[in-house]
Amino acid sequence: MKPTGQLYHIVEAIVPLYVAMISAYISFKWLKIFTKEQCSGINKFVAKFSIPLLSFQVISNSNPYKMNFKLIAADSLQKILAFSLLAGVAKMTISRGRLKWVITGLSLSTLPNTLIIGIPLLRAMYGEEATTLLAQIVVLQSLIWYNLLLFLFELNVTKKPNLTPQDNPGNYHL
Repeated sequence: MKPTGQLYHIVEAIVPLYVAMISAYISFKWLKIFTKEQCSGINKFVAKFSIPLLSFQVISNSNPYKMNFKLIAADSLQKILAFSLLAGVAKMTISRGRLKWVITGLSLSTLPNTLIIGIPLLRAMYGEEATTLLAQIVVLQSLIWYNLLLFLFELNVTKKPNLTPQDNPGNYHL
């Protein structure tokens, strides 16, 4: 159990994040302050501007020559095991869209929200040493795992059946 002072720091790091998320949810669902188009614009701003800038700040502060190789090996092994398990389960149980389920499962199980929630939480719990370890995981995610997922998304698109002109009765341009 953590002493009360550390518990205060953990709550202090997490509460502002959850207050912002809950107030955004309430303002959209119940108070109807934002329209769907406005929420879509906010989501695009966060996805295309805020998160890349935060990722750049974390990545630029990490030293690639001082990476913890045990952490890299453990992270890689965890992702390889998750991919193998998800691929095996998808092959045995799902008849269509296997790769889509593998991509979704891999994203949810191995790419946690390390930037927004993970760094403040670990900084409050374990200090700056945990922040440097988490920054190394963010570097690996940005350089390796996101690119692998993009490759899997593109592979999934190429596996979809192509329509030939005979299959397109209205002669619409695809």
